[in-house]
Amino acid sequence: MIKTTPTYDGYLFVHFIGEQPDGEQVYFSYSEDGLHWKDLNGGSPVLFSDLGEKGVRDPFLVRSVKDNKFYLIATDLRIASGKGWAHAVNAGSRDVIVWESSNLVNWSSPWNVTLGVEGAGCVWAPEAVYDEMADEFLVFWASATQEPQEQERKQKIYTARTKDFRTFSASEKYIERDNHIIDTTILPAAGCYYRYSKDETTKNIRVEKGDSLDKEAFVTLQAPVLEAMAGVEGPQIFKFNDREEWCLIVDRFAEGKGYLPLLTTDLGSGEFRIVPDGEFDMGTTQKRHGSVLPITAEECSRLLAAFGDGHQVLPGQYADPDVAQFGDRYYMYPTTDGFEGWSGTQFKVFSSSDLKHWQDEGVILDLGTEDVAWATGNAWAPAIASRNAKFYFYFCGKMRNGESAIGVAVADTPIGPFLAESQPLITMEQLKRLGITMGQAIDPSIYVEDNGKSYLLFGNGHAAIVELGEDMISVVEDTMSNLAGLHDFREAVTVLKQGGLYHFTWSCDDTGSEDYHVNYGTAEQLYGPITYRYPILSKNVEKGMLGTGHHCIFNDSETGQYQIAYHRFVTPLSRFSSGKGYHREICMDPLLFGKDGLIQPVIL
Repeated sequence: MIKTTPTYDGYLFVHFIGEQPDGEQVYFSYSEDGLHWKDLNGGSPVLFSDLGEKGVRDPFLVRSVKDNKFYLIATDLRIASGKGWAHAVNAGSRDVIVWESSNLVNWSSPWNVTLGVEGAGCVWAPEAVYDEMADEFLVFWASATQEPQEQERKQKIYTARTKDFRTFSASEKYIERDNHIIDTTILPAAGCYYRYSKDETTKNIRVEKGDSLDKEAFVTLQAPVLEAMAGVEGPQIFKFNDREEWCLIVDRFAEGKGYLPLLTTDLGSGEFRIVPDGEFDMGTTQKRHGSVLPITAEECSRLLAAFGDGHQVLPGQYADPDVAQFGDRYYMYPTTDGFEGWSGTQFKVFSSSDLKHWQDEGVILDLGTEDVAWATGNAWAPAIASRNAKFYFYFCGKMRNGESAIGVAVADTPIGPFLAESQPLITMEQLKRLGITMGQAIDPSIYVEDNGKSYLLFGNGHAAIVELGEDMISVVEDTMSNLAGLHDFREAVTVLKQGGLYHFTWSCDDTGSEDYHVNYGTAEQLYGPITYRYPILSKNVEKGMLGTGHHCIFNDSETGQYQIAYHRFVTPLSRFSSGKGYHREICMDPLLFGKDGLIQPVIL
């Protein structure tokens, strides 16, 4: 069987946060780039230990590819209990606390395993590395032990082996130095192993390299930056998902500053550069000793659904969502974001059964290829519709003359394959000919009237509406008209009918502005005039939700509840110092109607 390496799209950081009452439990944080972190579960613990010391520190998360499980192991220690550090070193628990999960969301009850040798004063910072040759995990930790020839206890690294984290081999000494040693972590890379450990006497990090996991296989590497950095512990190292570069994080415990990242492109050189302040963000809570695991897009989505902020529904950089229900699944069609000047070329589709867990169904159109004959790029703001067992995908693209246009592609299923029409549906030349005022021909949305007729709404600077032909790939030109009354209109107009009124919503300000927002108005006729009401979606500075706009509104048939899907600037906001308008992420919230029959503002 050929082993395939999963594609990783994000990172999960498991950690504790300090000695406050619940600080010594397991916390989760999430990152898309490995340098900017979001606290999950509202900054509260995800896992609690009620065993042993009734608290855990130094959690370590390992992926077991063989049985498709995750194991989380942690130190059985709670300094908040008041027993003090002397007790923790000399008379602490000899147990490791273990959890198991198949999906990172649902976890087993914890169990404890005694790994410390007889007489050991503690078992600290347990970690595990898979030994391919032996087909088992090497688990290692620090214990303070006193051997017959020693005058006092000394911290050394011990190991045991396991396949299931329940049954272990006998523990044995793995690393001993002249000085105390704790907090060892091991990184497999390119057929070698790199060990990073804290010298508990000098309070800095030492590096070793070995060609196997055998305790005699390692030699010391010179790492000047690490050796000069005193007052740090808890080293963890991981590879970035998108490049040949590694990130080492160390906890600046002596200064109480939390984790600091250092980068290298050559593990064997021992050379690291410190990431300057302002180029990383560890999140709101102060992270203490933990571990980082690369995770797939599906795992990212699952974690956001379970432990996210209640707004973001899709990991990664996407914008301008259109959501529709076909059969028993929901489908989301967004702009693929993260490209300077909105220069992305690909459209993707995602599907979900519950509006929380989204599955990437892949690319359905690429304007950078021959998929769309008339377009050269700038794939923006799609919309979807269905009629006569066909699916119609409306999208924006740049023509060779540099002008934006709206095209359409057709498929037999919501996920394609889609075949684009050879000519655009809406062009600026056409609009000028018809006397329609408009800045750019962009941002389509579809409305289906009670009589079954379908309409296309679109526009930038000014909005317009036109009836679609029966074939859904043409327009009835003599029905095209500008829409009046859209106060402060910029783009992205949509309409729905409820309670005998047409409810129009549209985006205002510039998409690159933190003040980008959604306004609302009503009309008695589809073609207006529209009476402006008020904004229904605006930024929340305290929550870091900025640039909230370019939305769609749809009805959840399961609950009868309306939902609004929209984008905001990527969070944490520190991740991008500029260009936030093309670094966006998708959120979703309930949309309510008041007793007066009007849409209520969304409370973020």
